[in-house]
Amino acid sequence: MMNMIDTILEGVKASKIAISDWRLVRKQGTRKEQYFVGSDAEQARLVQETKYSLTVYVDTIDGDKKFRGEATVSIQPTLTAEEVSAKIAQAAYAASKSRNQWFELPGPAEPKVSIPASGFKALPESQQLEEVRKALFQAVPESTASGPRINSLELFLTHEENFMLNSKGFSHRSEAWKGYSEFVVDSASQSGPVELFDDIEFSEPDRERLAQTIGARLAEVRDRAAAIPLPNLKDIPVILRGKEAEQVFAWFFHNARTEMVFSKASSFSVGMNVQKNGDTDSVLEPLTVWAEPFLPGLPASTPFDSDGFPLERTLVVENGVLKTLIGSVRHADWLSVPRKGAFPLFSVEPGTMPLSEMHASPYLEPVMFSDFRLDPVTGSFGAEIRLAYYYDGIKRVPVTGGSISGAVPVLRSTMRCSTERGLATMSLCPIAVKLQGVSITGMTE
Repeated sequence: MMNMIDTILEGVKASKIAISDWRLVRKQGTRKEQYFVGSDAEQARLVQETKYSLTVYVDTIDGDKKFRGEATVSIQPTLTAEEVSAKIAQAAYAASKSRNQWFELPGPAEPKVSIPASGFKALPESQQLEEVRKALFQAVPESTASGPRINSLELFLTHEENFMLNSKGFSHRSEAWKGYSEFVVDSASQSGPVELFDDIEFSEPDRERLAQTIGARLAEVRDRAAAIPLPNLKDIPVILRGKEAEQVFAWFFHNARTEMVFSKASSFSVGMNVQKNGDTDSVLEPLTVWAEPFLPGLPASTPFDSDGFPLERTLVVENGVLKTLIGSVRHADWLSVPRKGAFPLFSVEPGTMPLSEMHASPYLEPVMFSDFRLDPVTGSFGAEIRLAYYYDGIKRVPVTGGSISGAVPVLRSTMRCSTERGLATMSLCPIAVKLQGVSITGMTE
């Protein structure tokens, strides 16, 4: 009996529409899930799944020009050989109707970075999820009637074994540990319970990082219970922290992608100072940004991109100047720039302003929003504030309500970055960025 990979490849060979190239990915995952109400486990389950994803490429020639169409189809492991062939036929037909510039798939290659085994692998299976649970609940204070607490928490840990191969002879097996938790913390207030929501992704049983995430939100929900309405503020810097700070830095990273430049969604070009607003502007604190295939603790780490191109740490922006475009190999070819690959992660070098210095003069520091959004193309951002800290030069008070808005292209030349760095969702970057000129809309005069 043929295995599913053989069945798929036989279907590719048998396609009535000639398939020029193909890429096949198999993901086999075992996911442990646990749900808590308060500290009590309410439900636990184990999910095992296998997924196949096949991309087919169909080439056409028009005069002296060669085009390449593509289509991707998901194939369930329970399908029969006839059903698999039918899906492949649909994909080949769709690819034959697509006419993009031609590009070549990556061939066989050795990885340029080594991804070390996760700490989860060394733990007994029965302890893997338990280690995370202990870390997350470690920061919870002794139960009180009105104090901050975990209201509910969901915990997921997936062990994934991946296999990717293509028609050019590329073949690579890898494994990954992907952890995720989302949680709600709450606290009593004079007007009733208040809640804050957060989540965290992780690939290591890092007790300190997990406990700090919960501990910070427990302290903040306590302050949220005592927060006063945000006053109207003028000419005061805004300090963004954590994930929101990461989104500011990610704007530079995303706009350095070949696909963004090719589609003209980005105006970046190699040699350009991407922090200047104009030719005469000076830059207060130049950024240095690296594309990273691997960051310890982040589950997106990988030695190859989704096309099978080997990744290695690459300097993208140096002291504010764009040095390299990174991104999909096809768009690199179409732009006639060197292939670097599509990176999942990035890092930003430490800034020059310690947090203590950022906090030495008046500021507004939002730490929780209703829904913070930063447009990856325009750099515009805005959100309603659920909790922030306002320092008037004498006292620091928690505030709530109101909103902020701004645009990274307008603020980029005067931004300041903290010397302290930390992991976020897709980066190792300064944990805070200080922005001058953000619009603040308060609740009170």
